[in-house]
Amino acid sequence: MRVRHNRNALVRFIYFILLFVIYRELFFYAKLSLNLAMYMMFLVLFLGYYLAGTMDFTSKYRKKNVLYSFIFNLGVFAIFYFFYKKPILLGMYLVYTLVQVVLNYIFYSKGEQKINTLVLNSDGKKVESIKEALEKIENYHYIGYLSKEDKKDSKNNRLGDFEVLNNTIKKYKIKQIVFTKDEEMKKISNKLMDCKLKGIKIVDYLGFLEELEGKIDVDKIDSLWFVMSDGFDTLSNNLQKKIKRVFDIMLAIMIGVPALPVMLISALIVKLESPGPVIYSQLRVGENQKEYSVYKFRSMRNDAEKSGAQWAVENDPRVTKFGNFMRKTRIDELPQIWNVLKGEMSFIGPRPERRVFIEQIEKEVPNYNARHCVKPGLTGWAQVMYPYGASIEDAKHKLEYDLYYIKYQNLYLDLIIMFKTIQIVIFGKGR
Repeated sequence: MRVRHNRNALVRFIYFILLFVIYRELFFYAKLSLNLAMYMMFLVLFLGYYLAGTMDFTSKYRKKNVLYSFIFNLGVFAIFYFFYKKPILLGMYLVYTLVQVVLNYIFYSKGEQKINTLVLNSDGKKVESIKEALEKIENYHYIGYLSKEDKKDSKNNRLGDFEVLNNTIKKYKIKQIVFTKDEEMKKISNKLMDCKLKGIKIVDYLGFLEELEGKIDVDKIDSLWFVMSDGFDTLSNNLQKKIKRVFDIMLAIMIGVPALPVMLISALIVKLESPGPVIYSQLRVGENQKEYSVYKFRSMRNDAEKSGAQWAVENDPRVTKFGNFMRKTRIDELPQIWNVLKGEMSFIGPRPERRVFIEQIEKEVPNYNARHCVKPGLTGWAQVMYPYGASIEDAKHKLEYDLYYIKYQNLYLDLIIMFKTIQIVIFGKGR
């Protein structure tokens, strides 16, 4: 996932620069000066492309991208026409849209090339999860697997044992090999080295999950993995911590001030819909396992936990009608901006959990407390990648994403999470 995001970000940057140059030159040609408002409109236009999902250059091109381009571009150039009343703006709109559609198609067409992937697996336990992960990514093609076990497996397409590795690579034009870490792999290390020197990508199981799914399999790691693994740089980087703190304060102001009317209206609706406090506070476990009071708009009935603490469930009957809307749009989280300003939370980080649930989870999920080495967040990698959590099993899956975030956390990843969160808020996909 990290590699895919980096590659996608590079293509998006080139796409942005090319479109900006065309946009700018068209205004110069029409002798319309580029002021701050015009620059801002271009940024709004580009954000619209992103939110509509027209810039995922690692996936398959969609014909509706053309429709989005015509609609978004028409909206922006119509605003310009309202102010300037110049017919040339119609030509500018058509030229810009044509160039944008062509560029969009070109960058997508490059991403459609299939990467044929072979799995080397000697224990027969991980093939299914690898196959499912590959099938989620459009430009990857799962071919099958080789194993030392002499058994038929039509479901996952066993192609033979390790002896047919070279023939399989040639026959299926393999571009990537995923292997599991065990002693058996050492016996064919020379063959794997030859493959790598021929340009075939070789990746181990944990590295594969990190790259394609942005998570770390918690069942396959231990304390030694934490000690020996690369990453986790921000935990000891005081400068990066200060940058993140400045980023949090700026976002708190930029989001908090415009959101004040929304919060006032939400508070009124919560008060009118059901009896009880508008905002409730609850103890959550934060950085270094210190408890603090988190603030949220009440989205459940006031007697929601009269029988004690319990997991939230999908379509939870305790949630009010407006509470359901607030959860989907993350409005209920807005009071936590105060927690951010106080330094108890960050905008981006693992979701804070209650002590009673943590004690339950720790009994079944190894290394769960590792997520408490950073500040919890209003949103996070786990929230945008695995948006619903209603059980210990869900907590385990979320931990896989939280550990990935802690390992690779930087400002760029935080920005990716912020944009994904914006998509969730706008399209109401939250929980």
